[in-house]
Amino acid sequence: MPDAARSALDDAVRAVPAEQFHGADGRAVRPCTPAEVTHRHLGLLDIRPGDAVLDIGVGSGLSAALAARLAGPEGRVTAVEIDAGLAARARALYAAHGHRVEVVVGDGLHGHTGRAPYDRILAGVTPPAVPDAWLRQLRPGGLLLCGVRVCDLPGGYAIARIRTGERNRPRQVTVHQGGYMPAAGPVADERVTRARARAGEPGPPGPPERSLTLLGAHEPGLAEAFLAALTDAAHIDPAPLHGSDWFHLKDWLMAAEPPWLLEATLERGNGIGVGHRTPDGTAHAALVTGFHLIADRGDSPALADLDGLIRRWRESGSPRTHQLRAELRQEGDRWHARIGTTA
Repeated sequence: MPDAARSALDDAVRAVPAEQFHGADGRAVRPCTPAEVTHRHLGLLDIRPGDAVLDIGVGSGLSAALAARLAGPEGRVTAVEIDAGLAARARALYAAHGHRVEVVVGDGLHGHTGRAPYDRILAGVTPPAVPDAWLRQLRPGGLLLCGVRVCDLPGGYAIARIRTGERNRPRQVTVHQGGYMPAAGPVADERVTRARARAGEPGPPGPPERSLTLLGAHEPGLAEAFLAALTDAAHIDPAPLHGSDWFHLKDWLMAAEPPWLLEATLERGNGIGVGHRTPDGTAHAALVTGFHLIADRGDSPALADLDGLIRRWRESGSPRTHQLRAELRQEGDRWHARIGTTA
């Protein structure tokens, strides 16, 4: 971010404290994007003085207020919210604190044509696919920041920064680690196979319920066998990753799509990994979470596969999510986000 834009964002953050949008109990509405995440995403959106901005999904009201501060008196900020109660709450807070934001009630998946075109659109939700309406309501060269699905696995969420070109088609797409709450809408067929531990099966009692999602269409018994292998895991080590590395590795694995890629929830947490089936049909599985490396046994071929993938990620420079290759593929009036490795 250029120094001038960074300075403008810092000034806006100081002028519009998140506490303005907390309730009488001192808490923000739920669900609500943390203020520091909103600040980071507004930095990616690069709102300039005089910009026309659309904020989809008003939430606590903070993001639109900050956008209004960045756009300045010559700019225009419109917030569209499907929940009339949240819209009324935000409208009252904007009036009380002097923020120049117009709030309208409507389905944000359609954008808001009444004030289009926009220079910037911030959609604080993750639709099943990016509506073409959002792109059509941007000026050429405008920016859209929104949640996207980049993989059919449960954790396949990211934040997309999309710049439009001629005829409002995507010209430049990058994805960033993170995600927004899912928005309702028609969901495309998912290419996954699911397994879930049934009542009475062996395993620790209580939540979370053990489950596994295997990327691709396979016979259900295979996903169940991988889940059983992880449930009975005999090999547990500390995770070979630190801090945010797990999130970036997860996104890289989804981009690479190795065979038998899976995501599982166990008593030790949620993680991503791979399965392996030997010629005799035996199922093996290995999983890495933010805290543990889990496998059915120490000499598991699945663990060897996962170790090799982690080594490949490191040898390629431990790429961050925003360094992955990203694109949008059009399907009717929607755009699907996909990511891939650069090598």
